[in-house]
Amino acid sequence: MSTRSLIMVVDRRHASDVEQGFSRDPEEVASHSYVNMYMHHDGYPEWQGVQVANWLLAFDNGCQDGARLASKLVHDMYYDSCYLYPKMYNIDHQYTYVIWTGNKDKIHVSCWDRYSDRCVFVLKPEKIISKYMKDMEYTDFAAGITRLEQQNESFDAKNFRKLQEKYQKALSMLSQIRDITN
Repeated sequence: MSTRSLIMVVDRRHASDVEQGFSRDPEEVASHSYVNMYMHHDGYPEWQGVQVANWLLAFDNGCQDGARLASKLVHDMYYDSCYLYPKMYNIDHQYTYVIWTGNKDKIHVSCWDRYSDRCVFVLKPEKIISKYMKDMEYTDFAAGITRLEQQNESFDAKNFRKLQEKYQKALSMLSQIRDITN
């Protein structure tokens, strides 16, 4: 059975008017979400929480405004068992991840367990990684790989990284030659 999850993107100002802050029930801010992205597999914090954190840290994704961040999230996190919904209410899922935008230096993610009706965590991306990362093959967003590419069997991420390293070495050598000749 799959552990289903939902990812939302909400401006942090919608957490500032209540005592619970970022740990509030996502249903209370659902009308303010830029996206409701249903993820059918591996929604638990050790996978999806770390995936979201890795994605936010790759290319400084958390520095974008909510609408832009939501569209990039959909592009990078989409895979074959992922769907977008206009509202979160009728989507059966266990975990809801809310990416709180609005201040690039204070990006936070909250994780709400709908089955136990409690907040699992409110953390910055770096803390999610240090607390929940396990020995799994997470998507290498920093290398420009998307979830769909990772899922696609014809895409060989290891060869992609080797090719990327090869070209990086070549660029480094050319830079050194340029520096010597100048």
